[in-house]
Amino acid sequence: MTQINYYAVVTCTLLYIVLGALWYTVIFGKSWMSLMEITLAQLKTTEVQERAKLGVVTSVVCYFLMALTLSCFIRYGGAKTATDGLEIGMLCWFGFTFTTMLPNHLFSKKSISLAIINLGYPLVGMSLMGMILATWS
Repeated sequence: MTQINYYAVVTCTLLYIVLGALWYTVIFGKSWMSLMEITLAQLKTTEVQERAKLGVVTSVVCYFLMALTLSCFIRYGGAKTATDGLEIGMLCWFGFTFTTMLPNHLFSKKSISLAIINLGYPLVGMSLMGMILATWS
């Protein structure tokens, strides 16, 4: 196993969380809610808030595992520059995220606009994570 920089992994985990919060509120919040056919009032219900707690905890664990795995790919690939990290992050997104999320969106009969929003978040996030992990040795 290669040497893992856990400070970089934790930093990438936090970055992904912050990016997601911005992505689904400030950047695409209104569009996302409209495409999901939900309202702010629905998001504020007790039931949704209770489910969200488990979702947040699960997300943090999953994002940490994502950053840890991407770190392994970065190290195994010998990436040392931001460009190398960007390439590996984008390749991982394309090979694993895009190829699994797009069919799910198509089967759910949701709009392609929603798919673009939901696929864009991990593309940007994994690209940034790859750049950080490659340069932070």
